[in-house]
Amino acid sequence: MSEFNKYCEEAADVDLPSSEDEEEIVDEDTCNAQELADKFQIKYKPLDECGVSLQREYVLSLDADRGFSRIAAGLSSSAVQIFNMDDGGKLANFSFLPATEKKVVSTCGVKFLDDGPDNVLVGTTDGYVRLYDLRVKGELARFHYEKQSNEVPPAPKSFTAFDRNANGRVICCGTDQHMSNVFLVFFDVRERRQMGVYCDSHEDDITSVRFHSQNPDLLTTGSIEGLINVFDIKQPDEDEALLNTVNTESSVARLRWHRNVYDKDIISCITTTSDFKSYECEEGDEVHSFERPDVTAAIRRKNAANFNLINAHNQEDGEVFLLAGTNFNKGEILRSVNVSAKKELQPLANFQDNKQIVRDSLFDSKRGLLVTGGESGIVTVWSAESSGNAPSSDKLKSKKEKKSRKKAPY
Repeated sequence: MSEFNKYCEEAADVDLPSSEDEEEIVDEDTCNAQELADKFQIKYKPLDECGVSLQREYVLSLDADRGFSRIAAGLSSSAVQIFNMDDGGKLANFSFLPATEKKVVSTCGVKFLDDGPDNVLVGTTDGYVRLYDLRVKGELARFHYEKQSNEVPPAPKSFTAFDRNANGRVICCGTDQHMSNVFLVFFDVRERRQMGVYCDSHEDDITSVRFHSQNPDLLTTGSIEGLINVFDIKQPDEDEALLNTVNTESSVARLRWHRNVYDKDIISCITTTSDFKSYECEEGDEVHSFERPDVTAAIRRKNAANFNLINAHNQEDGEVFLLAGTNFNKGEILRSVNVSAKKELQPLANFQDNKQIVRDSLFDSKRGLLVTGGESGIVTVWSAESSGNAPSSDKLKSKKEKKSRKKAPY
């Protein structure tokens, strides 16, 4: 038995609730194998794979440094596994950031602080964002909401999402709803202090916080209530900072920034029901809208109830593709479709030999590499050019650890 198969069997023996444990829904392709190969002409296979733990832990979130030389995987235990990735896309265990002492806490995101591979931010659902320098042991700083004496709203107890801005100076954290209040909390990274709070723009749990990749002052946030807000955080107060609000008429799960052919900023939204929508940032006009059955049909599957829309990624030519999968056979089906300028979904790639239900993904457009993490605790690097390469089995063993409320944030 290979080490990888042994890892998967040991992981499956641990009793952790999972969508993989749900009663499987009957599903199949809408075309035969030859037609499928003709439609999805790009074939991806695993270039390398690493397990994050011998315990059954989910990979909930992924991030990479600017050069894609290091990958951070946030786990359901609140621990973080760090991998080095070489020029060929091979992974190697680099560092392990241990879980917090609280047993019911998980990560709500991981982010490299700046362009380099050494400083990592880890957000956890107990209401903290911790800063680590991977060159030294222990935390450098810890950010947590502190109620000001003149603030009426009660303190939130949990962070649900966070991001850092383009220059690595500001962190914004979203909270869950606490006593009818929802917060966006801002911190100054260099001065290690809380800067301010927005608390009037959302009414339900924040699910996504995304700074623009180039403009450090431009922020978008989404929530369970279905609103997408766009802020210019350099403005003097929350009312002036709020540039635009879009009602998706659903619940927001994941937001991303894109640019169209006219060099305008586009915000894409994946809803909690696996619909895909996108909007112009400035005007709020809808650009694309594909419901769950539309994307299910585009990846050539029959049963929309078994479908998961995972992520939206920017390609090097500026186009956007959607990564989608199903719960069928524990996540075996993983495919992508291109979002065309004609507002159509076109088959793009088929990912073969997938071993888990995928929770998050990264795309290196320069090398054409996709990185996925999911419910079996595996980080996979996918390549279209390396179908003959098998992942190194010894890497699938996890490396154990060694010894006034509306004021603008700035």
